Amino acid sequence: MKILSKNNDTVELLASPDEELLERGDYLIIEDENRKLLLQVIDIEYANLPGILEDTLRELSMEDAKSSSLIDPFSVGSLIAKLREVRLIISKFRGVLINGELRNDVLWLPSRFCSKIQKASPSLINELSKSNARRIIPLGECMGDWFTINAESIDGRLTIITGKKEMGKSHLAKLLVLGLVEYGARVLIFDVNGEYAGLSKRIDGFDYELSDRIIVLVPGQNFKVSIEDTGLKTMLDILRYVYDTPSASLREFSRIWYIVKKMYGKLTFKTLIEAIMKAPMNESVREALLSRLSSIEDLEFFDDDNQRSLEDLLNEFEDGSALIVDLSKSLPHGRRLVVEYILSKLTTILKNGLCPPLFLLAEEAHLYLRETYWDDLVTRMRHIGIFPIFVTNQPDMIPDSVYRQADNIFLFNFTNDSDLDYLAKASRVDAETVKRIVKALPPRRCLVIGKVVNDLPIVVKIRDLPVKTMGETKLFFTAREL
Repeated sequence: MKILSKNNDTVELLASPDEELLERGDYLIIEDENRKLLLQVIDIEYANLPGILEDTLRELSMEDAKSSSLIDPFSVGSLIAKLREVRLIISKFRGVLINGELRNDVLWLPSRFCSKIQKASPSLINELSKSNARRIIPLGECMGDWFTINAESIDGRLTIITGKKEMGKSHLAKLLVLGLVEYGARVLIFDVNGEYAGLSKRIDGFDYELSDRIIVLVPGQNFKVSIEDTGLKTMLDILRYVYDTPSASLREFSRIWYIVKKMYGKLTFKTLIEAIMKAPMNESVREALLSRLSSIEDLEFFDDDNQRSLEDLLNEFEDGSALIVDLSKSLPHGRRLVVEYILSKLTTILKNGLCPPLFLLAEEAHLYLRETYWDDLVTRMRHIGIFPIFVTNQPDMIPDSVYRQADNIFLFNFTNDSDLDYLAKASRVDAETVKRIVKALPPRRCLVIGKVVNDLPIVVKIRDLPVKTMGETKLFFTAREL
């Protein structure tokens, strides 16, 4: 390989067709004296040589003249044929290696004729992509060798996992959950599809070694709360963000809440509804409140007799555990209600120091992610002690404010240009790298960007897990055959 040109951060190389095969995301080292230039391959094309079109057309027109023989005494044809097969490798500048340190601020170019170009070793990429790794999570394979990330690079960070369906997003999320739990982290999971319960079982059907740390809560069954424990602030948030209750109705609700609290000393759902039915107020406001409270009551999530407060659950929640909130059986508005309740209460609990920090995994985040009640959490997450991991196949449904503060992004395959344009603007790497690499990624391969790889984009083939990941597509014909 030889250096052809450099334009801004794009470096083009020429290579013969018989050189070592490359993949998108591979790294190259250009060495000259004691310095090394680090490049990442994003695509490969045919070299556009002068006169190549005319030469190809000439050969195409002569294919029909089979009887004629060409005289080539100096073997010029073989040389031209070899030149026509030259490849153009398009790569991106990732920095200059000086004494083992990767620098982006150094202006230096290697010699076009004397430099040596070779594929970077996996050990070098592993070394450059993380610093002081103490708690490693084996992620998968990169450039023919194992690739690991540091669990601490997810701690205190905002992480997004996105890609088309059936590409391996949930598989990666489960891998991260198990890795964090093994190191003693607490992980709260919003499970929309009811698939994370399989983390407690191995593929062979026996219990996984972490099965006693996997706790599943089903709203309305083994997870019910009382309205008094919920508190006025959380109830107002639920009415405002989940049921779009007008401000006038919210003010009346607050007034009735304090009256009932003063009269009975203890709030129940029944006494609150009775007070709203009897209290003097505008009939339209009364109807608005009663209809919403009736809808909430039908969900059977609020139970004043058989309740378990979130604070009690978190106190039972030991270090190195995963608390799974199974939302697969909940209606859409019920799902949003449970999410809003947990977020509102969790924020209060953590602010008061009643619970240690935890990770929050939001599966299918686009189904309940609303800027109104997530924005504050994302903005002040490191001060509160909640570190979100969003999983979605609709990146444009996540607010821009979330992307702007994302520290780590795991990108699986996207072929839709509008999704790629959106991700290219939001990611921490140049748009051309995102578009060229992500569009060609096969299933179970992702482009890792951000703090987790020390801002060095890495393409990783995600490893298999020893547990039942579930979440597979249920096929009609396969079920019939079985």
